[in-house]
Amino acid sequence: METGERVDVLPDRTAETLTTWLNAHPGVEIVCRDRASAYAEAVRTACPDATQVADRFHLWKNLCETVEKCVATHRSCLAEATEDTPADATDEQKTATREEVPVRPEGMRVIRRRERHAAVHALYDKGVPIQAISEALGLDRKTVTRYAHAATPEDASLATGSRRQGQIHAYSPYLHRRWNEGCTDATRLHAEIAELGFTGSKRTVRRHLQDIRASGKPAPDKPKALTVRTATWLITSHPDHLDDSSALKLKKLLARSPELDAVAACVRSFAAMMTERRGGDLENWLTSAQDTRMKPLQSLARGLRQDFDAVTAGLTLEWNSGKVEGNVNRAKRIKRDGYGRAGFDLLRRQILLAD
Repeated sequence: METGERVDVLPDRTAETLTTWLNAHPGVEIVCRDRASAYAEAVRTACPDATQVADRFHLWKNLCETVEKCVATHRSCLAEATEDTPADATDEQKTATREEVPVRPEGMRVIRRRERHAAVHALYDKGVPIQAISEALGLDRKTVTRYAHAATPEDASLATGSRRQGQIHAYSPYLHRRWNEGCTDATRLHAEIAELGFTGSKRTVRRHLQDIRASGKPAPDKPKALTVRTATWLITSHPDHLDDSSALKLKKLLARSPELDAVAACVRSFAAMMTERRGGDLENWLTSAQDTRMKPLQSLARGLRQDFDAVTAGLTLEWNSGKVEGNVNRAKRIKRDGYGRAGFDLLRRQILLAD
């Protein structure tokens, strides 16, 4: 960490491998790491007197991912109020609207999604790694990740195909204009936007137009709803990096949602704590995050509390894993150059010896 030189390359990320290496290289005083539990366990076993420092980049990344989950659970607040849905609508009106919607019986897919979500979070909230959950439940790692990062079972289903759904929003103005001109054939509209560069399916276009077709009203000229990703970016960006338009969007969003306003306050306080190296404020921040009653923030707070000493050190000391992360990117490039044919011994030599 002082010289930036590469020292060694380990074949995997298990606690046993790192413990063996640390025992063979005694005298380690400071360990900079990400928040992987395997690394923490290995350091505690092999060199319990060493100071563990959680990397600030990974801490901020964890916070941004948590904010995205919070925004996803309040996606109804992303759309600005319209004449059809005034911002000050009474609870009685909202209740009446909900009662008019027919209730559909739950299918097996919904029940299975709820059961998987509960099973994954029963382990994930206790700090069990994704890979271990995958092996215990017999699910693919990507499936476990999707359920673990979803605050509700419904959010897990929305994660499927999100990129395709996000892509079509770029063509919404064109689709809405053509709809209002009288073209309501999804197949034809798909062909038209395909010529403009859309690569999604006809089914995606049909789903996108389904609500407009059911409403019986003209399509809005310009959709006003923020995307989850844009709202997350607004909340987690430095205020000085937002132009006037973005700052106004953020202000309106937080005014519509007191819950997201509380999340934004946590982001601001964490950013100040991290940049000013005030690790001693971590306990107060964890309490504030718990008080928001936002499940993703509460889950993050529990995880940080389990790694309290390392996180406090990361928010206080000068050390971080920046030099390591730069070499990780370099190692990935070397692995790609080998087209998957190079064995570990060759990769290790290339990483350690090449300029």
